[in-house]
Amino acid sequence: MSSFSKLDDNAFLLSVLKDGEEAFSEIKIDRLATEIPEDIELTEYQYYVQKVGFYLVHTISWCKQLDLAIDLLSNFDYSKKNASRADHLIYNIENYLIRIKSVHDRILQLVNAVFHLCINEANVNHGVIVSNYKVQHRPEIHKSVKSISKYFNEHEQIRHTLIHRHSFIDKNLKKIELFYLNNFEHIDDEEKVKAYKYVRSDHLKRYIADKKKEFSLINSSLFKLIDELFILLKPEYERQKKIVG
Repeated sequence: MSSFSKLDDNAFLLSVLKDGEEAFSEIKIDRLATEIPEDIELTEYQYYVQKVGFYLVHTISWCKQLDLAIDLLSNFDYSKKNASRADHLIYNIENYLIRIKSVHDRILQLVNAVFHLCINEANVNHGVIVSNYKVQHRPEIHKSVKSISKYFNEHEQIRHTLIHRHSFIDKNLKKIELFYLNNFEHIDDEEKVKAYKYVRSDHLKRYIADKKKEFSLINSSLFKLIDELFILLKPEYERQKKIVG
């Protein structure tokens, strides 16, 4: 069973989705619309439920992509010639490492929405959220948010390097990249080519297996922390609903 499935069944998510259906049952919106049309006036309750639902769904979506990213490490189509096996692997590893930190941003936006802090999206960051007096007065949530942030900090430097400096550097991955630069045109001995391909394939399989295990453990720990936060956010969500309703 995927480590993500626990998040998908969280009571907080199910409650928000149910509230959203009820709050907007009388409003006709195109199912393909990316946002609520400007000519529709929302009550504060509808606005609140919509905001929480928006960031909650997008947080879940981002987590689902982290789960999917593990499978994408080994879904290379050898019939396609637009990228090498090494290029495909490097792209998916870097994509995972960049995306994992982005979940943090969505978590902070979700906390902003649940507490109805109304902080502008562009100004939401870890410091602003954990220093907010409303969040601080819910010590269990405050502690949970800080725990998630601490976990993400372990991966932040890698992400920063990828975005601002250079591609992911890994000795074993570099070996794979060099392996796949060889087209064997200079080797006449078929047995040598066969042996070379076996070594290359074996190295690739072991590397992918190790990465899948590593990313699965990261996801499992992360999703557990997020699931715990969702459980803590539900009572606050219910409390804020009564205030805005």
